[in-house]
Amino acid sequence: MRRGNALFVQKLLRIVLCCSLLATAGRSLAADQPDRLPKLWFGMGALSSDAGHRSWQALYYQAQPSWPTALTRVTVMGVLTQALVKIPDADLAKMVAELKRRHIALGIEMLAQAYTLPGMSAPPGCGGGVEGYFPPDQTAALAAKLKRAGGRLDYIAMDEPLWFGHYYTGAHACRSSIDDVARRVAANLREYQRLFPGVVIGEIEPFPSITDQPAWRDDYQHWRQAFRQATGQALAYLYVDINWGQPAWQRSLAEVSGFTHGAGLPLGIIYNAAPSRSGSSEQAWLDAAVANAAHIERDLHVRPDWAMFTSWDRYPGHAVSDASGPGEDYVLTQYLRMYGR
Repeated sequence: MRRGNALFVQKLLRIVLCCSLLATAGRSLAADQPDRLPKLWFGMGALSSDAGHRSWQALYYQAQPSWPTALTRVTVMGVLTQALVKIPDADLAKMVAELKRRHIALGIEMLAQAYTLPGMSAPPGCGGGVEGYFPPDQTAALAAKLKRAGGRLDYIAMDEPLWFGHYYTGAHACRSSIDDVARRVAANLREYQRLFPGVVIGEIEPFPSITDQPAWRDDYQHWRQAFRQATGQALAYLYVDINWGQPAWQRSLAEVSGFTHGAGLPLGIIYNAAPSRSGSSEQAWLDAAVANAAHIERDLHVRPDWAMFTSWDRYPGHAVSDASGPGEDYVLTQYLRMYGR
């Protein structure tokens, strides 16, 4: 009887311990750091698709826009360069007016590198069809367009300039030196700096692609110095664009998190999911994005200074949940719940 009672007690203790661990793992992040919610960047995504346009219509174009509660809490509303090109002036004016009314900053997810510059040598076709390149004269036109609409540009997130400018080896790669990459982005950035001198500039880079480079730490310090010299500003943040399909992404994130902390550089993380596969569902993609955020902050204990919610995948295809299904705001809503918000 005594041995049976002892085994029963041990089993009961294991059950209690298991339940305790599950409760701890599932608790709100707010229990640990109630005031530690990162700054939130929300990308509007598609403009011209039917589903994407409905989101823009819901937030900006109708007479009395009604916003989901989660979106009223964002720091920055992000717009792609490609969307800024397409949006009519009248609609842009409505957008910037609504953001001002709600005291939400405007950010551009920017194609920042110039194709060619005087006195700079480059391979034939350098930058053609490569992500992140854009002509300075067209950037100047977009800056003027935003100014005419009454806009105030608060933030820029450059689209992977170090990776595609310096490391990338695919078709039409420029393989520029780090100093030349800095000069290329400066040629475009100065068009915004002229009209919006207070704009804060940071970047997005792909990982583990960057941390796979043998000298990436030295290269990145070089990049920060070259950027400051070329633009007159320091890089304000680094957003990590994670390749979720790479097994090494967790190690890579730990490396870059430690690096940015030591360098005093604010860290951002883009919370999305691996590219959708044939037969996958929109809800599964969204739930994977939520799970990735929870795993990084609860399990890996990496707490970013910025969290970005955006997608370049076919899912969710629109920013705001509607009758057609959940949008990108679903991921943000679930993320805020992790913080008890």
